[in-house]
Amino acid sequence: MKPDLKIGALSTFLKQLDDLGTGSKRLRYFRGHSNKNFDLKPSIFRNSGWIDNEATMLKELILRCPNDFAGGLTTFQCLVKMQHYGLPTRLLDVTSNPLVALYFACETHEEGDEDGEVIVFDYDVGVVKYFDSDTVSVVANLSRRPTDFSVPVLSDGAPADSEAAINQFNEEESIKLLLHDIGNDKPHFSPKVRRADLERVVCVKPMLDNPRIIRQEGAFLLFGCDKTKDQPAKLEDTTIVAKLTINRSKKKKLLGELHTVGVNRATLFPEIEHVAKHIKQSYLALSSASSTLTPVQPSLFDLLRDGNERSIHELARDAGIKVATASRAISELQRKGAVELVSSGRDRRWKLAEKLEIVDGTKNNSNNAGLGETDA
Repeated sequence: MKPDLKIGALSTFLKQLDDLGTGSKRLRYFRGHSNKNFDLKPSIFRNSGWIDNEATMLKELILRCPNDFAGGLTTFQCLVKMQHYGLPTRLLDVTSNPLVALYFACETHEEGDEDGEVIVFDYDVGVVKYFDSDTVSVVANLSRRPTDFSVPVLSDGAPADSEAAINQFNEEESIKLLLHDIGNDKPHFSPKVRRADLERVVCVKPMLDNPRIIRQEGAFLLFGCDKTKDQPAKLEDTTIVAKLTINRSKKKKLLGELHTVGVNRATLFPEIEHVAKHIKQSYLALSSASSTLTPVQPSLFDLLRDGNERSIHELARDAGIKVATASRAISELQRKGAVELVSSGRDRRWKLAEKLEIVDGTKNNSNNAGLGETDA
């Protein structure tokens, strides 16, 4: 893909994926985020208060919501549940469905938003772990260790993967405490923790035990640590095969195209509150009585009602007002959902929002105080 190509249509996105091809015995995953400058590290590492209190937050959630953690969940399963409810963890969401990743790359599409991004990962089949893997248990249980945990460094110079070095490593006090936590997940776990495992980023297939993971075809990147617990393990560059840039001005259009193929908030977040919000937005009608508009706004409406897109400078010129005045009026109309930005950069252009109904009555109605949602 050309470095300067920005994806603005579903067909272009699928073409770029097709051009990547597929390797034999490889598993492909995708990650979408609405800002291409997003740093690929889990939420727990994004605030010192969170990583310093990772073990405490895990215990607090279990303490306050014991019914949600009943049934002998492993530490990894607890982290998945924490992630589900928005608590910071050392997990980073990925998906095996590229359309799901594209949805998340487009989900935020407000004025001034950045270009989105979809990252494509490839893993050898044998490298991807299942939820009950010993390696997954080792890395997940770092979350139970205190803030001052660090990976022990052996000084005798023996090869790290030698039997003697592994035995010595597991005799370190900090590793013995880690082994105790792992033993709660796996009572018969052999004390054979390897330093390399603690410093890995592991791709994990979770148990499909909740509707959201099923719908999103989700998996996780589970981050170990880089020498000390407060530093995330380094993601191997070789696992990333492509980074696709999503045009910020086309995000809303892409969401519409995704909706036509059944990818939207209601399908990806099947909990009733998310479905209800999606239905509400789908049937949202915006309305305004022209008499409730500010003195400047009616003239801007008249200019935009022909369906054409216009820049702030064009609106100001045609309405005979200052550019600053037109800019303030358009910003207020966008905040109310009446106009939308359809292009970005230097050539920022605007049009009336879809489903906007303009009532040309002159009588001020207290039940219609301007632009806004029309709720029953």
